[in-house]
Amino acid sequence: MNISKNLFRDFGKYNMVVMFTTTLISNIVVGALLGYYLDKWTFKNGILLFVFTILGIFSGLYNGFKILLKESERYDKSEKANKKDDNGNSDAGTG
Repeated sequence: MNISKNLFRDFGKYNMVVMFTTTLISNIVVGALLGYYLDKWTFKNGILLFVFTILGIFSGLYNGFKILLKESERYDKSEKANKKDDNGNSDAGTG
């Protein structure tokens, strides 16, 4: 049973990495597409493509780190609860 708990915790760690990467890439793609089509529609010199790609990178990093911090906080709470349960169960058997 302990092995399956550790396996799911490891999948949770990988899930954080996948969520960060997905958030970062999707923000960059959306920014680049917005910049491309706005630039195609207006100036046609590449400035808006550059600006919106940079904004997409910053937005992706910001949102990705917010997700990482939220997930790591949830992971820490889960770890504390598991340690508390483990200590409570081991003390109940002695005495």
